[in-house]
Amino acid sequence: MKLIKYILKYKKTFFLLAIAILVASCVEEIPLESEGFEEAIVIEGSISNELKQHEIKLSRVYAIDSTGPSALSGADIRVIGNREFIFQESEPGVYVSRDSFAAQPGVNYQLQISANGEEYESTPMQLSGSSSIGVLQANRIDYSGENGVAITLNNQSTNESANYYRYEYVETFKFNSNYFKVNDLILVDGEPVEVPKQKEEYTCYQTNKSQEIILSNTNSLSEDSVNDLLIKFIPSDSPSLSNRYSLLVKQYVISREAYTYYEILEELSGLDNVFTQSQPGFLAGNISNINNPEEKVIGYFDISSVSTKRIYFDYEDFYDPESIRPRFVPYASCEASLPSTATLIAQLEQDIVRWSSTTPSGAFMVVPTRCVDCTRFGSNVKPEFWED
Repeated sequence: MKLIKYILKYKKTFFLLAIAILVASCVEEIPLESEGFEEAIVIEGSISNELKQHEIKLSRVYAIDSTGPSALSGADIRVIGNREFIFQESEPGVYVSRDSFAAQPGVNYQLQISANGEEYESTPMQLSGSSSIGVLQANRIDYSGENGVAITLNNQSTNESANYYRYEYVETFKFNSNYFKVNDLILVDGEPVEVPKQKEEYTCYQTNKSQEIILSNTNSLSEDSVNDLLIKFIPSDSPSLSNRYSLLVKQYVISREAYTYYEILEELSGLDNVFTQSQPGFLAGNISNINNPEEKVIGYFDISSVSTKRIYFDYEDFYDPESIRPRFVPYASCEASLPSTATLIAQLEQDIVRWSSTTPSGAFMVVPTRCVDCTRFGSNVKPEFWED
């Protein structure tokens, strides 16, 4: 995912550059062409000490004038370790191990891929020690001139080889729509009819995976510990803080070589200026074409030990419970209206309004759907892990 984001980022950059040239010329249209474009295979995946079915993704980088990454199907993928693990294609470009397995200490693992008549393999890799997440903390702070809640991590390594770390997270938060409604309006034989509400639309949950690269290393420290590492900062005006929030953090102990690879990838993905002195180039990993070492292969295959920890907190833990909570839709955009019957029918057909109240005369007051239907922004199904 990080590799695809990097490619997408530079597609946009070069597109904007081309547009700038086009506007500056004001003479003739300059078509976006891929002159000199060089294809490269993209391999995404790692193996961990988690007992599960592991996943490898294959695709190809794409030209500026194409629509997006191209999934690479029909490949033969296996990981050779203490035995052979076969991967099967579950969807275009996505390969899942046929059996569940967990990487074992002291065992070399090597990724082998056969695709489009070419043979690829990684260098043999081993687990790089282990380390558990000690404490996750949430505190209200001012960060870069903005108030919000920061989630930080501390750990203490018990293994001298556990010096390099990569982090991912999954955030899940509970939120409410702006208003609670008890009834719905539906069309029966083309006429609006008031009925009891059809589904839960007041309380919902949204889940998002991390997209950034989060790294830490203790190689230069006297103690093998990570202290006050910022994992996530949530601005105070974010709807994710409005009710109850949870963050699941995954810590990967990785090799020094993998750390260096991700560090360079992070630096390249942070280049916002196409004219920067540090121009992005090809980022080589540890996977190569056996018969054609000159072919460009993007990706890194690593073996990681994983530790996870979850934290919960409520809005009231950091903010006045009587204050106006952040919402997906501003309250100013949620005023009720009293449309004519013809207008109301058209609005219901397009699902852009919902019932608000009924006047003594029997007319229907309505509000925009997004103000009362939380499923526009999440799911009304409580996650299995959720704790209130």
